[in-house]
Amino acid sequence: MKTHLKNGLSGSTLKLIALTSMLIDHTGAVVVLRMIRSRGGTTAMTMEAYQAFMSEYSWLVSLYDVMRLVGRLAFPLFCFLLIQGFLHTRHLGRYLQNLGLFALISEPCFDHALNGTWLEFSSQNVFFTLFLGLLTLVGLRQIEQRFPDLHYAAAWLLKALVTAVGCALAYGLRTDYAAYGVLCISLMYLFRAHRVRAFAVGCLPLLLLSSSQYFSFFALPLVYAYNGKRGISLKYIFYAFYPVHLLVLGFLAGIPGL
Repeated sequence: MKTHLKNGLSGSTLKLIALTSMLIDHTGAVVVLRMIRSRGGTTAMTMEAYQAFMSEYSWLVSLYDVMRLVGRLAFPLFCFLLIQGFLHTRHLGRYLQNLGLFALISEPCFDHALNGTWLEFSSQNVFFTLFLGLLTLVGLRQIEQRFPDLHYAAAWLLKALVTAVGCALAYGLRTDYAAYGVLCISLMYLFRAHRVRAFAVGCLPLLLLSSSQYFSFFALPLVYAYNGKRGISLKYIFYAFYPVHLLVLGFLAGIPGL
C-alpha cells in the first residue's frame, strides 16, 4: 500500500476517530432512542400522533439522525485498520484470539445496551464480524501464497468462494453488519494496492444495508491522509472500550425518567 502523506494521520489517530464516531453512534442508538421512545415516539404512531410528537420533539429526532450518520464512519474505518493490522502483525494467532475473546466478553454488554437483556441471540456484536473478517483474510492470503501461479480467473473464483463462506457465517450468526461487513473487509483487502480506491469499493456493499451508509464515504479523506505509521499503542484500550462503553450506555438508558 502506498503512503500518501508523510506527516498525515497515524493508525492510532484513525482508531481514535473511529472510536469517537462509534461512541456518538451508540449513544444515539441506545440513549437518545430510549429518550424518544419514553416520550411516546414509536413507528406505530398515527399521523396525528406523529405530527404532535414532532411538534415538540423534532429536535430529539434530528439529534438521533445526526448521531447515527456520524456513526457511519466507524465500521469502515475499523475494517481498514483490521486489514492494516493483518498485513503487519507478527502474531496473527494472538490477533484472532483477542478478537474472539472480546467478542464473547462484549456480547452481554451489547445485548443489554441494544435489547435490554443480558443475553439473546437475534444479533451479535461487531467483534464477531471483525473476527470472521480476519478469518476470511487468512483464507485469501493462503490462496495468494499457496497458489501464486494459479490462473487469474481461477484465483479470483477461489477468493470469491472464501469470501462467500465468511459472509455466510456472518449471516448465519447474525453479526453486526453481517455478510455486508465481511464483504467490506474482503474487498478492501483484495483492492489494497490503492488504499483510497479499496476503501471506496469496500464501502459499496454497506449501501445495501441503508442509504445512510453513504456517509461512510466521508471517511475517504481520512484514509487518504493515513501515513502508514502505527502511532501510539491503543490495542487494549480499543478492546476494552467496546464492552465498557456499551455497559455504561446500557445503564444510562435504564435511568428512569431519562
